[in-house]
Amino acid sequence: MHLLYADDSGVVSDPNVKYSVLAGFATFENQTYWIQKAIDSIMEKHLGRSDIELHASPIRSGKSFWRSVPKTTRDSILFSSLSYIRDNYPRQFILFGAVINNKKESVSEELFSQLTSRFDKFLKRKFIKHGESARGLCIFDKSKMENQYQNWSRIYQTLGNRWNERLNNFAEVPLFLDSSISRSIQLADLIAFSLYRNFEHSDDSYYSIIKDCFDQEKSQIHGLFVAE
Repeated sequence: MHLLYADDSGVVSDPNVKYSVLAGFATFENQTYWIQKAIDSIMEKHLGRSDIELHASPIRSGKSFWRSVPKTTRDSILFSSLSYIRDNYPRQFILFGAVINNKKESVSEELFSQLTSRFDKFLKRKFIKHGESARGLCIFDKSKMENQYQNWSRIYQTLGNRWNERLNNFAEVPLFLDSSISRSIQLADLIAFSLYRNFEHSDDSYYSIIKDCFDQEKSQIHGLFVAE
């Protein structure tokens, strides 16, 4: 089974924020253990311990625990984690993301629709062209959107989304995990943060590392949607 780990970045309701992001990565179920091991090793190498959450925003800004950690160390953790994603594309990571201007209508649902539709089409393509397992499951960071995401997913699986496309390749409605106990959700947070920094602040220092890792075929990018 393919698992899509996803998280958001940007606040839809904040008038001072221009963009909202929902993004993450798909991986096969047998890769999650190795992903955790790899991120633990990165934390151990740069921090001397592996029990701290990889949370992009406070790491970059040096808040809370990270206040006493040198900026060079914090940068090394973020860049090393993103480089790990890049270096293991597409074997371990296939990225998906949606970036939408907050002036658009129904931003939250559009983000969810774009992400789940693109993941579903990825699964369909896997099955039709390569005969690979085509079942998938979305796993999100716990948030106030939990009930809404599950309701939308149920509707999309039975009646279809706004393009009248059914999510036929999903094994279940989305599941939700506390990011503090999941390295995969933490990496999804980092991917979403990288997109947010790029579009909201014109800072591509993070996004530039992973920009070529989104789902694509024959140079056509399927995994990233941007609505300016």
